[in-house]
Amino acid sequence: MMKKMMMVVTGVAGISMTLAVARAGQDIRFISHRGESRDAPENTMAAFRLSRERGVFGFECDIYMTADNEIICLHDVTLDRTTDAKGKPGEFTLAELKKLDAGSWKGPQFAGERIPTLAEALALAQDGKEIYIDIKGGVNIPRLVEVVKAEPKATPERIVFLGGTASIPPLRKLLPDYRTYWVVGVRQKEDGALTPGASEAVAVLKRMGAHGIDIQGHGAAAQKLLDREYVKTIKDAGFSFHVWTINDAARAAELAELGAETITTDCGAKLKRDVRVMAHKAQ
Repeated sequence: MMKKMMMVVTGVAGISMTLAVARAGQDIRFISHRGESRDAPENTMAAFRLSRERGVFGFECDIYMTADNEIICLHDVTLDRTTDAKGKPGEFTLAELKKLDAGSWKGPQFAGERIPTLAEALALAQDGKEIYIDIKGGVNIPRLVEVVKAEPKATPERIVFLGGTASIPPLRKLLPDYRTYWVVGVRQKEDGALTPGASEAVAVLKRMGAHGIDIQGHGAAAQKLLDREYVKTIKDAGFSFHVWTINDAARAAELAELGAETITTDCGAKLKRDVRVMAHKAQ
């Protein structure tokens, strides 16, 4: 009897995974994390163009300010890891930053790749695709609005902003037609509880006036926190649900089945292909 029950449970789980993989293969949209960063230097035009060339639904870039009030694409607080210079981007002018090598660290074939401006990245905007702009600390929001408005291709249908309590509220006032997502990690509090809980997330989203949440989807804590009820609570409150950064096809399928609308990944084209292969085998 016990063996029979185990077979039934396994069968149900198998059906559930089959449905998850099938849905992921058909519906999920992938966002290239800092561009196709597994194969090209992150936050460079090479990585952004590769995402476009490979037909990935969208790409994400991170932004900081320069000393002369320009906006560049860079993830880290400093230039140390991804360029041949040291220091913070705000200590350099755009002209100085444009002289740096932002590609050699990834491979000799990328030697001479430069740090792009946000304006350069926005020029890649096109119909049916999205660009996610992750706003880092200290970004001048009025200047960001100027840069976006100066690019005719950067329409509300093509651009999404990722931010927090400091950046989203002013953006909502200045660019009311554009989508904003609260980008947040999952962590464990001192009492052992995982945060943000679903109700907590809804409260924060309402307070900020954001359109959705872009939450960490990898790691043990995220796997424990994010379940069907969590996603349902977010969506029932009128918000969209997105996750970062997933490079495993099985996890992508699981999150798609839970209701994730986009999945940010270091390898958009590869993950899309891997999930489709899984979906084909599951049918």
